[in-house]
Amino acid sequence: MDNVRILKGWAKEERKELEEAKDNGFLSSMTLINGIGEGDRDCNALAEKYYREDPNENEQMAKDIVDFYCDRAKFPEQMYKVTLPDGNYLVKDKFEDNRWMFKYSDQDGYDIMNSTDCEDTFTKEQIENIDPRYMAFAVPVEADK
Repeated sequence: MDNVRILKGWAKEERKELEEAKDNGFLSSMTLINGIGEGDRDCNALAEKYYREDPNENEQMAKDIVDFYCDRAKFPEQMYKVTLPDGNYLVKDKFEDNRWMFKYSDQDGYDIMNSTDCEDTFTKEQIENIDPRYMAFAVPVEADK
């Protein structure tokens, strides 16, 4: 899936309905778009998105749906932060590919290490590749809209 664009501006419920529609509901993007316009009860969140947007936004919504169905667009992966009970949290050095470490925040929330040099959010796959046991301490990070 090279050259796949990332869909942004979709609320969690809208995203869920679109994913469910593709996986086990509507057989084509055009059927789904038609169902949204006709107020299909399986598309409440999508219909609300359609009716609150302006015509240009609705055109973009239709393009997003078609591209999603054709695997030319996808939603961003869920990201996680790994925080251990002792206050340490997992970070990755931005400058060295395989350098993972734990970073410590003191009681005031001050980071002991320079946070600009580290990534602190990871996909599930990245965490499991480091150590699957860390998933027990993974907390989902809300994606920016």
